[in-house]
Amino acid sequence: MNLRQIEAFRSVMRLGSMTAAAEALYTSQPNVSRLISQLELSTGLTLFKRAGVRLIPTQEGQAFFHEVERAYVGLDSLKHSAKNIRNLGTGRLRVAGVPSTGLSVLPAVLKAFIASRPELTVSLHVNSSPTVEQWVKSQFCDIGIVVHPGDVSSHQVELLAQVAAVCVLPRAHPLAERAHITFADLEGQPFISLCHGDGTRAQVDGLFEQAGVERVMAVEAQYSAISCEMVALGMGVTLAHPLVARDFRHRDIVIKPFKPDILFPTYVIWPQAQARTLLAEEFVDTLKSYYRNATRGHGAAHDLPNTSYSQ
Repeated sequence: MNLRQIEAFRSVMRLGSMTAAAEALYTSQPNVSRLISQLELSTGLTLFKRAGVRLIPTQEGQAFFHEVERAYVGLDSLKHSAKNIRNLGTGRLRVAGVPSTGLSVLPAVLKAFIASRPELTVSLHVNSSPTVEQWVKSQFCDIGIVVHPGDVSSHQVELLAQVAAVCVLPRAHPLAERAHITFADLEGQPFISLCHGDGTRAQVDGLFEQAGVERVMAVEAQYSAISCEMVALGMGVTLAHPLVARDFRHRDIVIKPFKPDILFPTYVIWPQAQARTLLAEEFVDTLKSYYRNATRGHGAAHDLPNTSYSQ
């Protein structure tokens, strides 16, 4: 049994005659008849009853045709997949990210990315850095965006961006009129911090300890977005990624540069080289452009425009 025999059988079943099948396959009617006979011999099935010049499918022929059609559906799916692989604008992209990017930056970048790719299906998965790394390692996701890469080989990690933290304060806070905020300014201030175990929390705590400044650790939050929301509710002040803080500019808050710079890095976690996709590489290029545009003209991204907002 070979593909040419299957094509002949399928054409006869779909078109109703050997003559029509021969025309569709650009061959002769005797050749189609020979192919059908060979298929019957190789399968041990009687596919047609001959009634003069007419062919009548047997029950075996009908059952075999259903299986052939099912196989061709799979072939059509493979053709579609091949097309998606050839064309960067189509296919499926699975992106994983930590909350600081997954709740703010990544949705905006995905919107821009799919605008010119109407056939693209994307999925965004948000979780902690270890989980994001595992998703990429297992190839459940094509790309991962993290803040503090853990157990990942160096050739799978790429620094995507590095921006300076901003200080987020309630609009009515006594420090709201300052041009910038320093460590000393936050001495004794109610401070909203990320939870213990977070890499950024450890980084910030270490720098305040070096500066000899004690804050009032008022409350902890799992995500920077929650910290900014708590600031808007007047529960304290926080240090946050500027692109996270920017999403809260419509609230009753003030966003101020923090001096000296506390740099928050963002990394791309790639799968092993052979598992990289062109679509993921295109997405990372778009993500890099987004960061460049979002921070252009503002140094380390701490001097964001329009940093004072109220409802």
